[in-house]
Amino acid sequence: MAQNTSPIFELVPTIKAMTYAIGDTSTVKDIQTGGTNGTRIDSIMCSTNDTATVNLAFSIHDGSSSQYIGNVNLPIGAGYTTVARVDAMSTLAPTLGYLVIPSGCKLQANCVATMTTGKLTTVVAMGGDY
Repeated sequence: MAQNTSPIFELVPTIKAMTYAIGDTSTVKDIQTGGTNGTRIDSIMCSTNDTATVNLAFSIHDGSSSQYIGNVNLPIGAGYTTVARVDAMSTLAPTLGYLVIPSGCKLQANCVATMTTGKLTTVVAMGGDY
């Protein structure tokens, strides 16, 4: 089997964001779709102005099924008050510090429980397409 011995780098920067509100409680939403040659996600920042903690369940969808990769807990007011926003990458990919999404696959997330009326949770994924 031939091996790739040349390093490759992200070619086109990407920033994708998704917002969740009370109506999206358990709705799975696409955060990032893998580009033609795949996509590397270097950072996933999560914020909420909810007055209750928010748990986000992340998964990778390959076109036919989803594989759960982790749960990220957002404390009350994360990113909005004196509470820092949450870097989901430290939970989802603690060793590498990044995720690679192959072409045709998607990074998805959903709120585990109902959010408070009038409150929002935002997930921002930053990286690049190969």
